[in-house]
Amino acid sequence: MRTLLRMLFTTELAAPSLYIDPNTGGMLFQLLAVFLALFSGILFFFSRQIRTAFSRLKRLLQRGQTEPEQATSTNEKAPDQANHQSEASDNQG
Repeated sequence: MRTLLRMLFTTELAAPSLYIDPNTGGMLFQLLAVFLALFSGILFFFSRQIRTAFSRLKRLLQRGQTEPEQATSTNEKAPDQANHQSEASDNQG
């Protein structure tokens, strides 16, 4: 009997915390609808800038994958350019 009363009272006390008033639910739905419309409007308004940013990021990532090959070729050219610049400065002075 005691466990039956305990189950009855705990169920009665727990049930109201799960209840959402219909007016509160409607207000929450209206707020969510406004935020959804705001978010979709921002995405629509800035869609060109977002696409540009993602394409730049994609290009940077692709360059990052091919960069080690380019780095060795630019390192080989760098000493020649340094010698050419030092010879040019010697000829001027």
